[in-house]
Amino acid sequence: MQSAAAGHAEIQALSEALRTAVNEGDVVGILACWAPDGVLMPPHHPSVHGHAAIAEYFRRVFATRRLSFTFTGSSVTLAESVAFERLTYTAVSKPVIGGEATEDVGKGLHVYARQSDARWRITQDIWNTDLSRGNDSIHRP
Repeated sequence: MQSAAAGHAEIQALSEALRTAVNEGDVVGILACWAPDGVLMPPHHPSVHGHAAIAEYFRRVFATRRLSFTFTGSSVTLAESVAFERLTYTAVSKPVIGGEATEDVGKGLHVYARQSDARWRITQDIWNTDLSRGNDSIHRP
């Protein structure tokens, strides 16, 4: 069995890999962080189920803007083969063509599960802004 410290380190590395892939507009890198049947729950959008739909969601986002996320806080709880990461973030969204950058601050929850290959993968991701609804265009695909 993996030590708690090793589990925390693995979860934090996976969270950082996701953040890096999102910031690079790397859909393949994003999917590498996800369980095949994962569920993405973005603000103001229906849930997105599975790799194919998650890939399409991010392709649509990256077609119109580039994102730059910073995770400003993280608290990981391990429970056997499931882990929970409560996080806070700041983000900047820049349109691909023209327009002004928008900024956001918010919080989220990543749920991880150990997969059959013994690796942790994200199974659920939900986040929401701390800003009023009119100021959170960063979250719309």
